[in-house]
Amino acid sequence: MAERQFRLPGSPYEELANIIVAYGTRDEASRTGDVGKLDSVHQSSVSRTNGFLTEIGVLQGETKKLITRRGRALALALARKDREGIRANWRGIVGSTEFLQNVVSAVKLREGMLFPTVQAYIAHAAGQPRNKPVMTGAGAIVEILKAAELLREEAGELVAVFDEDPMPEEPIEGEPEEGGSPEPSEAGVSAVVEANGASDAGAAGAPPVQIHLHINCDPDDIEDLAPRLKALIQGLS
Repeated sequence: MAERQFRLPGSPYEELANIIVAYGTRDEASRTGDVGKLDSVHQSSVSRTNGFLTEIGVLQGETKKLITRRGRALALALARKDREGIRANWRGIVGSTEFLQNVVSAVKLREGMLFPTVQAYIAHAAGQPRNKPVMTGAGAIVEILKAAELLREEAGELVAVFDEDPMPEEPIEGEPEEGGSPEPSEAGVSAVVEANGASDAGAAGAPPVQIHLHINCDPDDIEDLAPRLKALIQGLS
């Protein structure tokens, strides 16, 4: 069993969403019965779910509950059925709740799990018995992760969604990447030579003439290349 019990929802996902929306319509602290009157959800469902909503930062307070700024943003998205807003707000909550992150990590490590297996894992990780209310709450957790688009159903299993990271920018040739230095298979040598008369041309208003040399060679050849390159530069100058 887990060292500390994690309070799971006491309602299916749809009821959980309705409870959040009901709390989001109130500006003042409210008791469980007050919210129960605002929506069709049963008062006992609200009471069981309040602990979970407090765990994830949607509600705050003890006897009287007050919705947080994060909770209100989620409630607004749920009320409007704003899919992107729902996804973003649930992702923010998952990102700040270690227990929910661990569920996603478990599915990633196993490269897919059956729905009942994930439910059983959630119940075990929360330190709860596998009775009907607990498994209902575990199912609501799965639906939250699906709404956040962190889990999806694929071929009868739940699999984790891997977001593609943006490709790193190509480093400018000859410049090291941030936080390191290039280690090319061939050594590159660059030189810029300003031709004679460039200063005179510049004085006359014409742009200076520059010759760019880029030489690829093996690292062992650099020592022999140096005097040749020096002579070449002197000759061009």
